[in-house]
Amino acid sequence: MKKLIFFSFFLVLFACKHIEKQSNNQSDSVYIEYSEAQLLSFFDSVSNLPQKAILEKVKFLPDSIFKNRIQLNKSLSQSDFELIIKSINRKEMDIKTAKFIFGDFTIDTSYYKRGFVPINLISFDNKESDFEYFAIYFGLPEMQWQSDVFFLKSNKIIAKHDIFHKYGLEIEHFKDSDGQMVVYYKENFESGTGIWWFNFYFYKYFDNQLIPILNVLENGNLQYPFHFRTFNFESKVQNTNPLTLKITYNQQLTNQNGEQFEIINDSTYVEYFWNSKFKIFEANYSKSKINEAKILTYYLQNSQLLFINEYSSLLKKALHNKQQNEFVMNYLNSVKNESSQN
Repeated sequence: MKKLIFFSFFLVLFACKHIEKQSNNQSDSVYIEYSEAQLLSFFDSVSNLPQKAILEKVKFLPDSIFKNRIQLNKSLSQSDFELIIKSINRKEMDIKTAKFIFGDFTIDTSYYKRGFVPINLISFDNKESDFEYFAIYFGLPEMQWQSDVFFLKSNKIIAKHDIFHKYGLEIEHFKDSDGQMVVYYKENFESGTGIWWFNFYFYKYFDNQLIPILNVLENGNLQYPFHFRTFNFESKVQNTNPLTLKITYNQQLTNQNGEQFEIINDSTYVEYFWNSKFKIFEANYSKSKINEAKILTYYLQNSQLLFINEYSSLLKKALHNKQQNEFVMNYLNSVKNESSQN
């Protein structure tokens, strides 16, 4: 799955850079300068596309990882449970024993020479010594971009999550209105200078499982010259009862000279409430300036058509503005070139 992520993003970044080179006549490939009539026709057709299919395509990659974590529900013997606690206190565990208890997990090969691997505790209890709700992982987080994390409830291994965190593992928690434990962390999909993408993944302990309850963008950033539409999006947990995210976001369009026009710059709050029927956190967008489709326009993958579709009214207004028209037309031209190559 991780190879698929990197391969997908390689294609996305290659396409973005390729378009930029084309626009500067630095590529042998043909970058078409479409007529105004062709671009307006393209704009109208995308604006009128059914949105559901576009949304599903944009959401597919992060949703597939979010929903396909490994459920274990494995009961531990008293001796194995006590051995885990002793190892946590010693801050290391025999690798053979760890593999016997937890199954397979990824660690740096250098640990095999010693036969021991660092073991780390993340407690979700009021006191670390309670060992009711907790997680453990092996290795040193500052030395690895990815961690196999095992979530436990007392003497049961509930689930295993392969978390690609990139900059260090951080798992937060809180108790929801129904008294159940919720944990969440950031999953990284891309990072680099001027371009990055993290999502918040929320899960709840429920009937000896760790069920997926909310997947939402945490931080999305794309800057020129990676594309003619640039943006920044950041969400922060403001409150946990109800779960409330504070969101700041902006988007710019770029003309052929590299000048930018800021078409969106705002902030808002989104509240999420527990839906017991579907067992998910459900957003209440009625009090917000944003919705799911608008949030997904800040994804780095497959979001160009969605941006045109969702913000068609805003773009149409800019098209009728003499100073803003060239920015929108340049953007439409780049997206139409992308679309014709896919």
